Amino acid sequence: MDAEPSHRPRCYRCLRPTDLCYCAELPSVPTRTRIVILQHPHERTHPFGTARLARLCLPMASVHVPWAGFTGTLEERVEVPADAAVLYPHPDSPLLDALPPSERPSTLIAIDGTWAHSKRLYRENPWLQAYRHVRLDPSAPSRYRIRKEPRPDYVSTLEAILEALRILEPETPNLEAPLLAFDRMIDQQIAKSSQVQRFGRHKAERQRPSRATSPLLADPRLCVVYAESALPGGDQAAPRQLVQWTAARLDGSTFEALLATGPVPPLPQHLVHMRLAPADFRDAEPMHAAATRFASWLPPGAPILAWTRTTLDWGGPVLPAGSRTATLKTDYCNVRNRRAGFLEEVLQAEQLQPLLLPCRGRASERLGNALAIARWLCQQHLLLQST
Repeated sequence: MDAEPSHRPRCYRCLRPTDLCYCAELPSVPTRTRIVILQHPHERTHPFGTARLARLCLPMASVHVPWAGFTGTLEERVEVPADAAVLYPHPDSPLLDALPPSERPSTLIAIDGTWAHSKRLYRENPWLQAYRHVRLDPSAPSRYRIRKEPRPDYVSTLEAILEALRILEPETPNLEAPLLAFDRMIDQQIAKSSQVQRFGRHKAERQRPSRATSPLLADPRLCVVYAESALPGGDQAAPRQLVQWTAARLDGSTFEALLATGPVPPLPQHLVHMRLAPADFRDAEPMHAAATRFASWLPPGAPILAWTRTTLDWGGPVLPAGSRTATLKTDYCNVRNRRAGFLEEVLQAEQLQPLLLPCRGRASERLGNALAIARWLCQQHLLLQST
């Protein structure tokens, strides 16, 4: 009797296990723009690679994989027309949507790999520097939930290509279809991962709950804050500017300030992402005025808590000098002995009721969620201190 194979059957088109094959659901989206993808060898067989999805969904896309071989370099020359453009976040490159239609490229060159791999590919292919470079200002954060991008404004190869195609040929139908396939792949993988029984090395759970919660949780004056920021004009080389500062006390009273952004306002797509509109900034105030008003609104000596350190960093110009601060995410991880995930995932895990606060944009929801978690953490802090 033949022994069962020890390996899982695999689809050699998408390189996924046959029970996770997505080929039957992949769309075909013809485009007039040619897409050339220069891919790092380590990405060639990666199970979640998006360059493969681009090649399978876009007939005008091709993937080129260099091999170091005896030379030790990853140079791979590809024949492209003179008007081709390299899609790369170089600080000196113009935004693709800023180019007039007559100057837009017929061919886009994308680099696929982790950001460390992409930098090496770019460095070891000097021929790329002979072509003009363009960059994107993504309209939304990456949807790639199973691989982490190094910055919130970085996206996967497939997302970058489709963002560029929406600019170059907005009339092309079904440009969103590959992203829907991308979402299905991620949902499928997350669902499968939750069912897999793992036998490898793992970190043992703590034998008792951590008591390393911030003592600031015991202060009834504490305030929770949430900030929105944007890149001025989408310039990735510029420091982020604070555009909205919101806060809430434990009793639910709120503070909100929309900040005057100066001569270079956020891009429209950034405002859409924050669920704000230019009209919201008609009563925008200077940073110093917002800081003065916030200091007056705060109870004397009140500690200030945010879900992550990023909010506190962005809000530095508004925070009163010497403010006592802490992060709710750290406290939650210590209470539960596990990673926190997103705000919404914590609310669901702890069966907390979401709160909607009277603030403009998505801050109404995000600040409300943080306040709900802060109230729950205050209760947990008291329980831990009493045991």
